[in-house]
Amino acid sequence: MTEHDDEPEFRELLDRAAQLPKSVEPPRDLWPEIEARIAGKARVRFRTWLLIPLAAAAVLVLLLLGRRGTVPQTGAWEVTRVAGVPLVGTTPLGATGALKVGDWLQTDDSSRAVIVVGDIGHVEVKPGTRIRLVRAQRTDHRLALERGEIYATVDAPPRLFFVDTPAGTVVDLGCAYTLAVDSSGDGAIHVSAGYVEFDWSGRRSIVPLGFRAETRRGFGPGTPYAEDAPQALRHVLAAFDFASGGAEAVRQALAAARPEDAVSLWHLLGRVDPALRGKVYDRLASLVPPPAGVTRQGALQLDRAPLETYWNTIRRIAWRRTILKGIRDIDPRTGMAR
Repeated sequence: MTEHDDEPEFRELLDRAAQLPKSVEPPRDLWPEIEARIAGKARVRFRTWLLIPLAAAAVLVLLLLGRRGTVPQTGAWEVTRVAGVPLVGTTPLGATGALKVGDWLQTDDSSRAVIVVGDIGHVEVKPGTRIRLVRAQRTDHRLALERGEIYATVDAPPRLFFVDTPAGTVVDLGCAYTLAVDSSGDGAIHVSAGYVEFDWSGRRSIVPLGFRAETRRGFGPGTPYAEDAPQALRHVLAAFDFASGGAEAVRQALAAARPEDAVSLWHLLGRVDPALRGKVYDRLASLVPPPAGVTRQGALQLDRAPLETYWNTIRRIAWRRTILKGIRDIDPRTGMAR
């Protein structure tokens, strides 16, 4: 179950898939020649088709076992060595082992591992990473990434899986993402499915599918930006978020923004000085018209309900644009096919 299962866009994709032909029949005049070849291979083919369901069943069992995982003991998660010699504490990891609450898992530049997150997902631990299991509870699956890079995939209700970093906490909302932290505690997050929250001391960024955000120790998460965002926009957002860019950085961001960058401008609404909020809203509304019920006054006052309504519209447009890329031409202003 994912966040999109009940959305109209997701149902539309399923409906279109259901309309595809279930089979493609060859011309009948091909069959006489084919039948002659079949006669000499019937016995071999029978054995082949007998093995296929058995092989498929075996693969399914392996996938289910891999998906479900096992918890070797209370308060511990399974960890599997993928390459090299990862360490659990100071002990080299064998083929599999247990990562207990409080344990550190460390990989050098040639080792990798996979942590099974209870029965809700898994985390690929890349080389050069140091990560700790903080909690292993049904309502709080929590890791702490000190440095390195992980790829997390979770299939569960929102707010069950968390990753603490020096720049804040990643809150899973049913997604897949890559998270990196360097030796200074700075880093970045890239979301490849669903969306996440990144929180630090009351500062929150919501990063949806197809977006990235920089993170800085002492500052928290920066403003999310699209994978294909103009370099000029990325530069001024970083200046505003982490280098006291102020009003000038905001003005440059508004000038560089496209309809595809509405996610970034929506975040700026709550971060700029009140005197600049009107300019941000006007630019955002010109790029992606606000839905019914969202007023300029409500947005300038940062009223939660209209801002969430606007966000849901912006997020759905961004999702359709990303998921249908190369299939349909989606208008980034409306989310409709052009």
